Amino acid sequence: MIKLTDDSEINLVGVMGFPITHSRSPLMHNTLMQENGIRGTYIPIEIKPGKLAPALESLPKLGFKGVNLTMPLKQEAIATVDELDPAGKLIGAVSCVVVRKDNSLLGINNDWIGFKDNLKARYPNWKSNTKTALVLGAGGGGLAIIYALIQEGIHNIILTNRTKVGAEKIANIFNNQNIQVRPWAERHSLVEECELIVNTTNQGMAGQPPLDLSLDLAMPDTLVTDIIYVPLETKLITDAKSRGLRTLGGLGMLLQQSRPAWQVWFGVDPKITNNLRSLMEQDILQST
Repeated sequence: MIKLTDDSEINLVGVMGFPITHSRSPLMHNTLMQENGIRGTYIPIEIKPGKLAPALESLPKLGFKGVNLTMPLKQEAIATVDELDPAGKLIGAVSCVVVRKDNSLLGINNDWIGFKDNLKARYPNWKSNTKTALVLGAGGGGLAIIYALIQEGIHNIILTNRTKVGAEKIANIFNNQNIQVRPWAERHSLVEECELIVNTTNQGMAGQPPLDLSLDLAMPDTLVTDIIYVPLETKLITDAKSRGLRTLGGLGMLLQQSRPAWQVWFGVDPKITNNLRSLMEQDILQST
């Protein structure tokens, strides 16, 4: 926070990553500042891997409230922050850094919060309809989503990944709690066993091939979700819609992740307005 006069101040926050020009976080957070009367700015900061520590250590001196972290810096931050929240410790990644009053740095992971809150916002009763969840992908996103599902009390999670060893690593992190690792080659048939499907791979993202997943065996009430938000609807989502299945894209997850960050930065729980969602959708559509 930078003091301009005795009664005027600017709240500084931002996002660090490499590259960073593609990030929609500045549009989202600066719009939230306007809507919530927060005087300040949210800026993109390009930091190359291996250079994060001095950048984070400079935040208190520069008057920052904190920053978000995006790829490929989420794991690197662990070595620099003074304290990690429980989710950050288990997931092994930091998505938000808070500059505390004593200038120490708290690292938190709110990816999992964004996922579960997005589900709750769109489908309030999703848990009552979910006995088994299928998670595709064993990267950082998959780890955060499995953490969210376990926190929400989902007792049967099937995890499949293109490399089995990656899936087994995640299962071991959670001591195999609720997690069945199944071969990637079985993914099409696994659909029949699950009420919730979550794609956490990069397949379907702009510039990447679509996810190869047949929904032929999906149950009528299956909820198909994707954490990708560029494009707004991946082929997985459009395929699910064409079959009359319930769907949920990744933009809501990004929007919901702003709320826990704001709570620790400003002590404010911002409302995710239709105006904000519309601005984000327009920005994404213009770039795809």
